[in-house]
Amino acid sequence: MITWIQLKQVLRNKRFIFFTIVFPATWYLLPSVVNPRMMDPFIAFLIASLMGIIGNSIVTFSKRISAGRQFYLAQARLSRYSVWRYMFSQLIIQVCLHLLIILAITLLGVALKTLPINVNYWCAVLWLSVLGLYFSVIGFWFGMSFSPMTVDVGSTPLMFLFALMIVPFSLFSTSTLTGIIAKVQALLPPYYFYQFFHQWLTNQATDGILWKFGLSALLTLIPFMVALRLRLFGRKIPRRA
Repeated sequence: MITWIQLKQVLRNKRFIFFTIVFPATWYLLPSVVNPRMMDPFIAFLIASLMGIIGNSIVTFSKRISAGRQFYLAQARLSRYSVWRYMFSQLIIQVCLHLLIILAITLLGVALKTLPINVNYWCAVLWLSVLGLYFSVIGFWFGMSFSPMTVDVGSTPLMFLFALMIVPFSLFSTSTLTGIIAKVQALLPPYYFYQFFHQWLTNQATDGILWKFGLSALLTLIPFMVALRLRLFGRKIPRRA
């Protein structure tokens, strides 16, 4: 019941509608309207869905967590409802929202007759769901670590920074700067997400990509989890006399 109530609250949020539905859907439409040969429709679906998931996890989710963090921090010290349990329940809601985002882009693709529902599609849904959990953990850390005003100012630039990490820069240029940026991108899971499907769709070998994806996700999440743990451990909430 609580999960359903929170889902309805999120769906009424204009920020959620814009950053996770309207913006990705508009981006998905651009290749179809401007130049259908500009990008493969399935790749456009992948990027649009991931942009929506990043927008939800980094912008709307972190803002929601930040707004209620004082209450849940107090609950964690005055009851058995730990912050980690709170994070787990919120991640369940995030999975539902990410599936809703994917469904919205899917319906648009089906209506345009550019997105076939096949094995590639279901594989993409699985990958997108895993990446959604990854970015939601980062969004949870961001919301629990900073005030609502700070989150409001910093979440949108952070979202665009992560969005820039989706497509490897090395596809557009071979300069030294591009090479450096590509190495930074290789540290993050979205790099392997794009690499997997690019090679999958072009019938190239995908050996080793899955473990690189998992390793990059684990190694890049550890600092956020450690920082969150240290912040919660060192934070004292005054008890009533």
